[in-house]
Amino acid sequence: MNIYALSLAAALSLFLGYGPSQCPGTGGGHRHVIHLDEGCWEQLLQDEWMVGFCMPMVENCSRFERVWSSFATAMQWQQPGLAVARMQMEYSGTLVARFSLQRLPSILHVRNGTFRPLPVAYTLDELLQLAQGEWRQAQPLPIWRHPNGRVVGAKVLYLRAVNGVYGTKYLGGDYKRATFLVGLGSFLLFSTSLTVASSLYALARDKLMAK
Repeated sequence: MNIYALSLAAALSLFLGYGPSQCPGTGGGHRHVIHLDEGCWEQLLQDEWMVGFCMPMVENCSRFERVWSSFATAMQWQQPGLAVARMQMEYSGTLVARFSLQRLPSILHVRNGTFRPLPVAYTLDELLQLAQGEWRQAQPLPIWRHPNGRVVGAKVLYLRAVNGVYGTKYLGGDYKRATFLVGLGSFLLFSTSLTVASSLYALARDKLMAK
């Protein structure tokens, strides 16, 4: 497959994105922890949540996940209106970009679509204090970092397209080349859209002037 075909595929991947997937739900021994992933994160835009982010092999994540499970169980009885979730992290980096994560583990409080990054806590008492009101002291994410915003959405689509092209058999595991092809595909898509829009505008203008 030549570079032009790969660039077109990258542009289409960037334009179309990926469809939603079904949420993992609850499972394993942590029956009070709701498992979310990139395909169903939009559930967070409604109601009230506390979401933990962690990844296997990251220092302190095992310790964090143990107390997070205890926290979810406690909240089931003390404050059932607040859902406790764990985000299924990916190695692609899309979730890191989506939620503007600076470190792992991380915690976000979400209420009616407003996201607040919270300090990481490793004891049940500290987590309960955060859930019971200390979250109000945290500043919400600005609009350009909002997980549902256009800026973050464009960045996530770009990363998805890079990962999609990188996963093809034609590049031989060359991530830099995949990034270049997606950038080229994005430029071609933008240029084509601009050319079509300009042509339509010129055609409409000429028809109006001819009347």
